[in-house]
Amino acid sequence: MPTTPHIPNTKDAPTQQIPQGIDPKSDTKNWSFSGKYALLFFLIFFIALGVRLIHITGESVWWDEFATVAFLTPPQSYIDSPEYGRWNQQVVRHSSPSLKAFLEQNRQVDPAAMPLYLSMEYYWNKYVSPSIISLRLLSVLISMLAIVLLFFTGRKLFNTHAGLIAMLCISLSPIHVQFAKEIRMYGLMTLFAVALIYVFYHLFQNGGKRWWILYAAVALLLSWTHPFALLLPFTLGVFWLTTSPKDMRRLILWSMVNACVLLPAAVYVLSIQFWGEDSTDNWMHLPNISELFADLLADDAIGMTYQVNATPSAWEILLSSTRALKIISWRWVIGRMMIAGALSAIIWLFVVAFLRNAQQKRTPYNPKPKGTLQQTYLLVLWLIVPPLVLYGISIFWRPCIMPRYTVHCSMALYLLVGGALSLIPIRVLKITAITLLCLFYGYQQMLMAGEAQHPDWYGARNHIRKEAISNDLILVHNGLWKRVFAYNMKPIANDIGYGSSYDILAEQCAFRLLLTPLESPTKSEKSPTVWVVIRTDYFEKGTITAFENELEIRNLCYTYREFGGIQHVLVYRIQPSGELPPTINPHLDFSGEAAKEFSILALDCWRDGKYTTAVKFSDYAIQIDPKYARAWAYKGMAYKELGKREEALEALERAVAIDRLDYPWSHINIAMLLVELKRYEEAINAALRALEVLPNDAWAHAMLGQAHLGLGEKEKALVSLRQAASLNTNDLRIRQILKEAETAVGIQRGDHE
Repeated sequence: MPTTPHIPNTKDAPTQQIPQGIDPKSDTKNWSFSGKYALLFFLIFFIALGVRLIHITGESVWWDEFATVAFLTPPQSYIDSPEYGRWNQQVVRHSSPSLKAFLEQNRQVDPAAMPLYLSMEYYWNKYVSPSIISLRLLSVLISMLAIVLLFFTGRKLFNTHAGLIAMLCISLSPIHVQFAKEIRMYGLMTLFAVALIYVFYHLFQNGGKRWWILYAAVALLLSWTHPFALLLPFTLGVFWLTTSPKDMRRLILWSMVNACVLLPAAVYVLSIQFWGEDSTDNWMHLPNISELFADLLADDAIGMTYQVNATPSAWEILLSSTRALKIISWRWVIGRMMIAGALSAIIWLFVVAFLRNAQQKRTPYNPKPKGTLQQTYLLVLWLIVPPLVLYGISIFWRPCIMPRYTVHCSMALYLLVGGALSLIPIRVLKITAITLLCLFYGYQQMLMAGEAQHPDWYGARNHIRKEAISNDLILVHNGLWKRVFAYNMKPIANDIGYGSSYDILAEQCAFRLLLTPLESPTKSEKSPTVWVVIRTDYFEKGTITAFENELEIRNLCYTYREFGGIQHVLVYRIQPSGELPPTINPHLDFSGEAAKEFSILALDCWRDGKYTTAVKFSDYAIQIDPKYARAWAYKGMAYKELGKREEALEALERAVAIDRLDYPWSHINIAMLLVELKRYEEAINAALRALEVLPNDAWAHAMLGQAHLGLGEKEKALVSLRQAASLNTNDLRIRQILKEAETAVGIQRGDHE
C-alpha cells in the first residue's frame, strides 16, 4: 500500500531567525555586493583619494612631523649640496645608519612616539623614496586602507547602506583628510583600531580559532602605534564584561590573550620619560565641558576643535571676500548643529535597537537574539570611553588629552550615523538625512580647501631664497622653530640663528647690522639685511607688535610678509633706518639667554669661516655676561683660526677657569695651541685634563702624543698616538702625525703591524 509522504507543518516548525539590522549578504564568506553599491563604493573611494591629494605638495614639515623625519636620510639633492654639513648643524641632526639608531635619536625629541610607524617610515624612506612627498603618500595609502575596512565593518555590524555612509564620513572628514597627509602615526592607529573592532566582533560572536589569532595579531600591532591605543582593548573589555558576564571562560581566555600581546607595549609606555608639565602647559590643557563634548561628537566640525584651520580661500574663488568670511563664520553654528544631529542619530539608533531586540523571541534555535542593540552599545563605548578615561587622568594627574590622541574614536561615530540613517524607514526622510550629511561634509571641505594647513614654512623659505643674499643673517624666534625652519629651508649658504625673546631678536638684528660685512663671500650692492621668522600661536595672525616696538627702539626699519596655515609664519626684513644708525644696549634684562644665543651666532660664523665676525659676536656675548664660559670658548676658537695664538690661549683658559666641564673641547684646543707654541709640559697637562673629561677622544690622545714627542719622550708619544689612531681610524691627520713620530724614532709601520 503506497504511503503518503509526510509534509511538515511550517506554521509550527521553529525557524532560524536572521538578526534584524544585519545584511545577510554581508557575511565574511560573501564580500561581493551589487553593481549599484559597487558604483557608490568606488565613487566614494576616488573622492576620498582626490581630497587627500589636494595640496599634498604644499604642506610644509611642521614640528610634529619634524620630530618624526629629522633623522631619516634626506633626499640626495640635500646630500649633494655643498651646504649639507651646515644644514645638519642648523637642524641639529645626525644621520641614522640603522633602525636602532633612528629610534634612539627620535626618542630624544619625541619620547612618546611608539616604534611601529617609525619603523615603517624608516624602511619606506630607505627602500622606496626619501622625499617628503613619498612619506606623505605612505600616509595616504594607510588612510585608504582604513576607509575600505570601515566600509566592511559597517556592513558587518549593520548593513551595506551603513557601511557606505560611514565610508563617506571618513572620506570627507577634515581631520582624517589632514592626518592622511601627515607623516605621523595617527592614520596607522586608526587603521588598526577599525581592524580590531572588525575582528573582535567576529570573535565575540563565537568566532573560531582564526579570529582569535587575528585578534592577537591586530591588538599587538595597535598597541605599538600610540601610547593611548591601549585604551581600545580596555574598552572592549568593558563591553564584554557588561554584555556577557556569564561567558566567563571565553572572557578569561580573551583577557589572557590581551595580557600576553599588550604587556610589552604597556611596559614600554611606562618607561617613557615625557616632557615636564611646565613645558607642555602652553599647548596641552584640561578641556572645559564644551570642548570635551566637541571632542566626543564634533571632531569633523572645523572650529569646534583646534585640529584643522578654517580658510576662506576656496569660498573666495566663488564669492567676494566679505561674503566668504561671512560663510566661514557660520562654522560654530554648524558645528553645534552637528553635535545635535549626532546625538539624535545615536538616540534614534538606540530606540530602533531596543524595539527590534524586544520583538525578537528567544527560542531554542535563537537563545540570544542579536539586533542592532549590541552593535550600537559597542560603538558608543568606543566613541566615549577612551576620551573620558583621558579626561579623568587629566583631572587627577596632568593634562594628557588632545583630540588627535583619540581620533580613531570618530570611526565609531561614523558607524553609528551610518547605522542610524540606514534604518530610517521612510525613504524621503532617509534621502533628506543623507543629503544634509553630504552638505555638511561639503561645507567642511570648502573650509579647508584652498591653502595648506600646516604653518607655511615653504612660503617663508621661497620668499627668503628669492630676496636674500648669501651674507644675510636669518633669525628665527626660539631654537625649536629654528630647527624646523632650517629643515624646511633645505641647505643654504646663510647663517641661521635664533632668539628666544623679541628683545633678544631685535638686539641681534641691531648688532649684526652695525657690523661691516667684511667677510661676505660675494660682492653686492644691496644693503645689509637680517631676516626674522616668527611663527604665531594657533589661529593667530597679523604682525607682532611687541617685536616691532623693540625694532623701533633700536632705530631699525622693517617690512614683512605673512604666510598662512593653522599657525601663521611672519617674515620680517630688517634694515638700518636711513636717518640714524642702529643702537644696542647690552644691559637690558635678557633673562639669561642672550649671552647663549649671541654665542651660538658666533659658533655659526666660526663654522662658516667668518672668524672676525665670530670674535665680535663672542665679545658682545661676554659684554652681556662676562661669566658665560661658552662665549670665551668660541672666541678662543675664532682667534685660533685667525692665527692669534696668544689671544686664543687667553680666551680658552678663561673659559675653562669659569667652568672646566662646560665645553671640554676647550682643553684640547689649549693643548693644540701649547704644542704650536712649543710649551710641551703645559700641553701635556692640558691634554691630561682633556682626557679626564673626554677619555676616548682621539685628538686628546693625539695632542698628548705630540707634546711627549716635543719633549723627546718618543715611546710615550707612540703609545698615545697609536691610541689616537685606534680611536679614529678615518682621521688622516692623526695617521700622518703617527707616521712622522714612527719615522722620528726609526720604526717603520711594518715592524709593528
